[in-house]
Amino acid sequence: MTHNSPTLHQPTLDLPLSCEFIALITTHLTALSDTCQSVVLNFRDPAYSPENGGWHPVEIRLFRSEQHDVWQLDYLTDFSWQGNPWPELAKEFDISWSQRYAWHCLIGDLPLNRELNEFWTLWQDNFVAYCAMNVFAITVSPDC
Repeated sequence: MTHNSPTLHQPTLDLPLSCEFIALITTHLTALSDTCQSVVLNFRDPAYSPENGGWHPVEIRLFRSEQHDVWQLDYLTDFSWQGNPWPELAKEFDISWSQRYAWHCLIGDLPLNRELNEFWTLWQDNFVAYCAMNVFAITVSPDC
């Protein structure tokens, strides 16, 4: 049975999604079976450490809508090493489409406004560029 390419939907937030970001995410959805109701995509730089830095780990969760080939963004979390003298991996930036919020560790709750759209666009463009550089090991964890 032939399926259309998956599409992304934002259930409650209307943030700008670039064509490159959509293509990057949907690439990992096309091979999932019809029984999968959700998936977590993990993007990890294997060399990322508090001593040497690197690219932040990113986790993205999506769930399937009632329309077969439509996936909804649930959340996206960008992690970083934080704290001294014993750093720990903690949330730096978190956005939840299903809970309708955005948060940054240095600011707290981010207002859903033009500045958030600008921050999101910059973050998204950088993330797509890092993926194009193949800096991440990507793990796809479906819930089938």
